Parts: sequence; structure tokens; C-alpha cells
Amino acid sequence: MTGLLVLDKPVFIWKVKSMKKLVQASLVACLSLSCAVATAASVSDATVATITKNLKANLPDLVIDKVESTPIAGVYEIDSGRKVFYVDSSGNYALIGNLLDLTTKTSLTEQRSNDLNQIDWKKLPTDLAITRVKGNGNSKIAIFTDPDCPFCKRLEAETTSKLKDVTIYYYLFPLAIHPNAASDSKKILCAENPESAMVAFMAHGQSLGKNNTCDNGKKLAQMQDVGTNLVQVTGTPTIVLPNGKIVSGLVPADALSRMIDQNQPESAVKPVTNNK
Repeated sequence: MTGLLVLDKPVFIWKVKSMKKLVQASLVACLSLSCAVATAASVSDATVATITKNLKANLPDLVIDKVESTPIAGVYEIDSGRKVFYVDSSGNYALIGNLLDLTTKTSLTEQRSNDLNQIDWKKLPTDLAITRVKGNGNSKIAIFTDPDCPFCKRLEAETTSKLKDVTIYYYLFPLAIHPNAASDSKKILCAENPESAMVAFMAHGQSLGKNNTCDNGKKLAQMQDVGTNLVQVTGTPTIVLPNGKIVSGLVPADALSRMIDQNQPESAVKPVTNNK
């Protein structure tokens, strides 16, 4: 056996009935109430059915996207939105933590989470976004931002201001914890130049004025819908890299530049040819 389940707490096996609040708080809070199970070829239909039945009996709000096998016999991976956890063959016991391959010194959980934490860039409605072109704009990223979020403001002042040769697609995503965010988002969308108004407000602290009366409520709702349903934004800022990988939080300019370079879509990578 090459894998070891390492957890943050010494007690790492929970009876699903007794861990309902824990799992619901950590896994279900940001998930929808539907259930779609995709079976892996290496997991029998009977095992999937048993695991699904017992998980849904104890955690009815849990979304089960996929049941996969793991390198450990009798332990199965559950993909739930962008979350990963593990269960036994009955679905009555769950493991929450990192599954490590000690031979390669890698976290299989992290690898799987990274795979899940990615979208198809082509599904982003870029025509809906506030567009900012820097330099030649050859690379592209999308940013889901709250105009009243302190970290979003720092991202504008400290990071995006230093990026070169990138097109940035902004989607306003006001959070309920910021009472003025929705109003400020509407003011930005109502501005004569939304890009300039957003940058001036978020990066330089300039006033947005009182213009929030234009009919842009629908556009803001559409931006929020993209963030909620396609990208599954749980906090701001959230950044989508050129290949669709998702990064959350404030990222320094040099680090984000490297991420952009290292996460280009495959079509952007030109093959090396020998000229004769």
C-alpha cells in the first residue's frame, strides 16, 4: 500500500450519522440541492448504489458528482462540487483529509482538487464582462471582484496594475457581507466608462458618485449567475487563468504573472519546429 490518509485531527474516521453537521458545514454550504452520480469504471454499480444511498440518507443535501476508487482497497473518493472526501464501501464512514502517495511524496487529494477546480474558458461570457486591456492583451484572465472587498481593492492597486500584455475580464460579484457592494457595483456599471470608474474607485479610492439609476440590474445579476453557477465563486477575489484553472484570494503581481505564463491553454503553446 503506497497511500496514507493524513488528517489535521487525531480522530479521522467518523460515523456519517454523527458527522452530519461537520460535513454539511464544510461541504454542503456552497453546493446546490441536486444529485448527479457518475460512476467510475473501476467501481461496481452495486458499490456506488450502496454508498450513494447511505450518504443521501444521512446527508440529504449533499451533492454527489462522482464516486471513484482510490489506491486503498475499500476506500472510495467522493467528488462533491469542488470538494473531495473519502468513504468506506458502505458509505457510513467518512474520511476528511489528504490522501498522500508516500512513494512520490504527492497529495492525491490536492491533485484531484486541482483537476476539479477548473472550468472551460470558452463557457465564460466575456461579452458580459468589463474588459481591461493591458499592453498587447495577448494573455487573458477573468476576475470576479467585489468593489467593497479590501483584498479585491489590493488586487487592483498592487497586482493588476503591474501586469503586462493581458486582457482582464471583470465580473462584479458583490458579497452580502459588504452592504454597499451591490449599490457600488451598479454605480460602476452605470458609469460612462465602467472600466475607468472601477479602477479609479478600487485602486485609487476615488468616488463613484451617485449614478446607480441606469437599468443595469439585469447585467449585474447575469455576472453573479456566472460566478455562482459556472465558476462556483465562494469568495472574492477569484481569478480564472487562461486555461480555466481557478485561483482564489489576493495574489502578488509576480506570482500571478508566473501563473498566467504557466497556465496557458494548450492551443496557445506553439510546437517547436526545425527550420531547414
